[in-house]
Amino acid sequence: MKKMKARPRNKPFDAKERQYLCGLDAVDACTEKPITWNQAFIAYAIKELVRGCAPSDIFRRAGCGPEVIGSKRIERCAARWRKKLEKQQEQEKHDEQES
Repeated sequence: MKKMKARPRNKPFDAKERQYLCGLDAVDACTEKPITWNQAFIAYAIKELVRGCAPSDIFRRAGCGPEVIGSKRIERCAARWRKKLEKQQEQEKHDEQES
């Protein structure tokens, strides 16, 4: 099986790609550059990341793998969401200690 190439970085999404992305459950909105992810997808992705799933596999299952949106975008989303989870956990730990 031939491995598909990842999308080039910084390439704007054309109208057809935006239409495709906006039709996915994981996406709330998409313009030429930014994608607004659905909060339910973010929560799902975070759970899968915690379980040890590869970010590209999570996005691929949602219909937007590196072939569609690029590997760097997936990498940055995963890093941002992991950081968000760490901050939430730190805040919960801090709140627990104050109680």
